[in-house]
Amino acid sequence: MDYIKDVLFGSPVPDKLTGQHTDTFCYLSIKDRHPVTITKIIDQVFKMGLADESVREDTKAVAAKLSRIKTRLQTNKELEPLEGEGGDVKQWNTALESLPDKTWFGAPWLFVECYMYRYIHCVLQDTSHFQYPHFDVFRDEKQKGLVSSLSNMSKIWSSLSDVTMVTRDVIATCIKLSLWGNKTDLSLLEHFNLSVNDVQSGTAVDQNDGRILSNDLEKVVDCVMNLENGHVGIVLDNSGYELFSDLCLVDALLRSGRVTMVTLHQKSIPWFVSDVTQCDFDSTLSDLFGYDELKGFSERLSSYKSSSKLVTTEHPFWTSPSPFCEMRSVAPDLHDQLLKCDLVLFKGDLNYRKLVNDRTWSYDTKFGTALEGFSPTKVCALRTVKSDSIVGCDKERVEKILSEDRDSMFCGSYALISTNF
Repeated sequence: MDYIKDVLFGSPVPDKLTGQHTDTFCYLSIKDRHPVTITKIIDQVFKMGLADESVREDTKAVAAKLSRIKTRLQTNKELEPLEGEGGDVKQWNTALESLPDKTWFGAPWLFVECYMYRYIHCVLQDTSHFQYPHFDVFRDEKQKGLVSSLSNMSKIWSSLSDVTMVTRDVIATCIKLSLWGNKTDLSLLEHFNLSVNDVQSGTAVDQNDGRILSNDLEKVVDCVMNLENGHVGIVLDNSGYELFSDLCLVDALLRSGRVTMVTLHQKSIPWFVSDVTQCDFDSTLSDLFGYDELKGFSERLSSYKSSSKLVTTEHPFWTSPSPFCEMRSVAPDLHDQLLKCDLVLFKGDLNYRKLVNDRTWSYDTKFGTALEGFSPTKVCALRTVKSDSIVGCDKERVEKILSEDRDSMFCGSYALISTNF
């Protein structure tokens, strides 16, 4: 209703963010961050070619193609149609053709950034040795992040595992753990200092509440506590510590007596470096099992899986060029899956950007309005802020933060818990 009232019968929707907005994090990402991502992949496959002669020809081909796209990015050339196999290639190329400005800095940033990762996947799939799932170009980074977090994970789990009754305060705490897990800054864990008493009283992460710019936490907890045989969906973001924090929330939901099924939505291909794939999920459970203090947690999660209380699934829509407001028409089967959930949690920055179509919304725009009609069920975004799109907030406060310490708004120091209900 907000969308119909405020957009269809009010002001037209704002433009989508592009690299032409030179005062934005979007511009800096295209200019600085994206070339670095491409360079790291070139370096990685080049080193593999030096170490193994059998992959050398593939290495040369990958390096040449990625070097070319990096140059086109830096000189603001037009994005080129994708090549290769994949049921979504036609969809990508149709979407690309529809853009009035196809240049790297002129096309919508959401499209450009997703295109870059989809292009990388095309290049790697067009080889003999670098095809997914046999090879994941980001696997080493994800594995290092997981291993470096195991000690902190064990401390948190030792507190959560001793909780005998999952109350609303425990649910609230686990939601905030999942929220701040999206920060992917391991130094933040020092501030959690979890104990059983903290978890039961809901104060474990309260010191960060002042940094939640839009806080619908109580609405989400009320929703969960009012469920009977509830089904919750979680659209995942990062692997490593964030996935662990999401799984802590899964455990709390399933032990609450209110939720009987949780569905985790993963990516079908390596995406945005650290996004969760099925391979990442499986390796995470394996690594947790191999760490003495987390073995019990892994066994519990495996039990949930075997009894179908915990379901993992993937869909090509999550790595498509479409914002979520197009899901009903582009991926009606996925839309129907979400319809069956009582609540769907969307984790992280990219999911948030796709929820609000990465437009230059005013900071005080209602979250429901920015969804542009996407409302298959009760929706909640759990996101630490790492890019420009922000809605549902006190406009003056956001502007004040940007004027005093702009960088802090793009490194996960602030967060949003936003709902459409």
